[in-house]
Amino acid sequence: MKKNKTNTLLFTTTLTLLSFIFFSCSKDRIETEKTTMNQYNPVNTYLDTKKQQEQVFIIDSTGNGPIVGNQGTKIWTAKQCLQFPNGDSVTWPFEIRLVELYTPKDMIYYQMPTVAAGNILETAGEIRLRAFKNGTELEIKPGGCGVQIEMPNAAPQYNHMHVYYGVNTSTYVDWTDNPASIGVTIFDTTANGYQALVKKLGWINCGYQVGNNAGSTLSFTSTTDDLQNVGIFVYFPATKSLMQVYNMSSGLVPANSNVKIVGIGIDASNQLFDFKYNNQLINTNTTYPVTLTPTTDPNLTTYLDGL
Repeated sequence: MKKNKTNTLLFTTTLTLLSFIFFSCSKDRIETEKTTMNQYNPVNTYLDTKKQQEQVFIIDSTGNGPIVGNQGTKIWTAKQCLQFPNGDSVTWPFEIRLVELYTPKDMIYYQMPTVAAGNILETAGEIRLRAFKNGTELEIKPGGCGVQIEMPNAAPQYNHMHVYYGVNTSTYVDWTDNPASIGVTIFDTTANGYQALVKKLGWINCGYQVGNNAGSTLSFTSTTDDLQNVGIFVYFPATKSLMQVYNMSSGLVPANSNVKIVGIGIDASNQLFDFKYNNQLINTNTTYPVTLTPTTDPNLTTYLDGL
């Protein structure tokens, strides 16, 4: 009996030791695989250096207007329709600040997708319009007040483009065309673009919903690259819509969508990397294997200009 107990103890000890060695080896292998994946800095360390700068206009007297942005946005405003957050009136001078995003490249640089509550928007552009007095951000007075804007377009085609307002979330700016107490506003077409009276300052999108709460999702995986900090964007050329991918899985892509996909990464040495999938017809959930390759800023810029 004593010999059997000794053998049992020896077997148990050996099995435990082998299990420990196996677990340690497996853990070491997993950690080694993880550390050998290519690592990237947050993509905004590159994109923020490329995005459109905010323009500042000083309004110091009554004029006929309009204010005209670098890319052709026109703005008509007056101090009578502006107020401080506490309701106080505004005196001259005050500032109008403007960001213009009219190309997919600039929307990518600013990480400003055109998605409203999960549905892609056909878009004719995005702007951020703000007003300030002595460093305090101003508001539009309630009631009949507003700011008249015209967003440029060489061939405006639709009288159904809505004014979408940006709503900040913890991850991105979502869009709504019907904020509380404001209601839906439709852009009018003009000889030079789309014109509307906006009732709220901030992010504004000239858009129309083309997503229908249905579609396929795109997933991204890699055996070579850690994709956590890589910026992945899906562009819809037919509607000039942009979707950004979060956590390696996209939102809903409508059936029969033809898309272009680009991923952008930058490493600790400021080396730029990318991957691309062009002319993808999407009708089913699809997983894309990803391998990033080195690129240059001029080459990536040329590609984004051609979207």
